[in-house]
Amino acid sequence: MHTSGDVTLTSFEKPVKNLSQWLTWMEETRPEHEVDFGLDRIRLVGEKLELLKPAPFVITVGGTNGKGSTLAVLEVILMAAGYKVGLFTSPHFFKFNERIRINGEQVADDWLCDSFEKIDDGRKSTWLTYFEFATLAAIDCFKRANVDIALMEVGLGGRLDATNVVDPDVSVITTVALDHQEYLGYSIEAIAKEKAGIFRADKPAVFGDQPIPNTVTDIAGRLGTQLHCKGEAFSLERKGDSWNWSGVNGQGLALRFDDLPNPGVVIDNAATAIQALQFLPEPVTREAMIKGLSRISVTGRFQKIFMENGSGGSIEVILDVAHNPQAAEMLKQKLDEAPVAGKTRAVLAMCKDKDYMAVVDCLSGNIDEWYVAQFDSPRALPTGELSGNLIAREYRVNDFERVEDALKQVLIHSKQGDRVLVTGSFMTVSAALIACQS
Repeated sequence: MHTSGDVTLTSFEKPVKNLSQWLTWMEETRPEHEVDFGLDRIRLVGEKLELLKPAPFVITVGGTNGKGSTLAVLEVILMAAGYKVGLFTSPHFFKFNERIRINGEQVADDWLCDSFEKIDDGRKSTWLTYFEFATLAAIDCFKRANVDIALMEVGLGGRLDATNVVDPDVSVITTVALDHQEYLGYSIEAIAKEKAGIFRADKPAVFGDQPIPNTVTDIAGRLGTQLHCKGEAFSLERKGDSWNWSGVNGQGLALRFDDLPNPGVVIDNAATAIQALQFLPEPVTREAMIKGLSRISVTGRFQKIFMENGSGGSIEVILDVAHNPQAAEMLKQKLDEAPVAGKTRAVLAMCKDKDYMAVVDCLSGNIDEWYVAQFDSPRALPTGELSGNLIAREYRVNDFERVEDALKQVLIHSKQGDRVLVTGSFMTVSAALIACQS
């Protein structure tokens, strides 16, 4: 963790030639996995560069799980309604540009380079973390593109996360579960308190989980935040191939939308997103909701692809970034809802700071055989430690040095009717996706 305060670091000679140089410099001088909470640094630079208001309307989304899916729903519905939308999310799978999108398109390298140079020049001697650079770059790109609505994904926690330098018009907390305890606290109430730090006085907030932690209601009450919770202000009703949504508008009047198409994400997250959309100056129509929900596709969230096995047969591969027990429960539910005739084998690689055996035990009833590996990161759990714990539980285990090797072997041993699950981390899914393209 950096505690150096104002530090001047060696930078490139100007001009910086390309995005790769910038990202290499950022990763080498301020590694992304090193966290240094606080808003003083980013606020100082943001004020100086006028980078604290990315759009006329801002929705900030935090939570333990479901942020990416909720943002995906917001993005596609808003675009279907005719808004120009900026989205800031993290992490990325293939390249940094994925983190900053304008109307669904990744920003170009030259825009990012211009933003990074502007921020580096403007910060003078003020230290900024990797994520703070990324957040300010997103704001700069959104301002340059004149987006109507900015969607900001909280990186970690909420109260002290870099995105919280921006004042949202609507705050969303998707779920609260135990994760990142070393930074956020060791209880649901403590973690919820950090996440509720994105609430603003007299502004609406949406909470998409149940039960509602006391700290969430306490903070909302103290600020005068208009809190709208799942099971109270809004709810959903599943109907096979469609679903119904009930909620309230900005004036507190009851609303209902029937026969909405099932999205390609967890319906609970879609319901949360639709409630957040009710607080726009002009809420979107049912037609825009249907159009948007029909178009959702989120990388790494129960994403289905097909790959060839050793004999040329087509094998279903499910990619899911589930990396904590709550996410594993959601993944298990999706697996239960989509059984296969054959076997399900899992490629698993996780971070050493996660409750990895809770994830394994949750999914174990759906998995016939485990293919354990590790990805290239200082946070990676060593293959031997992971496989040893699975063997102690008497699971069927094969271990490999790399995710790519595990995926190759699991496909060789799979036949049509079988299924492969790749899970455990964004980095696990990223390694598998890269292997698919090679």
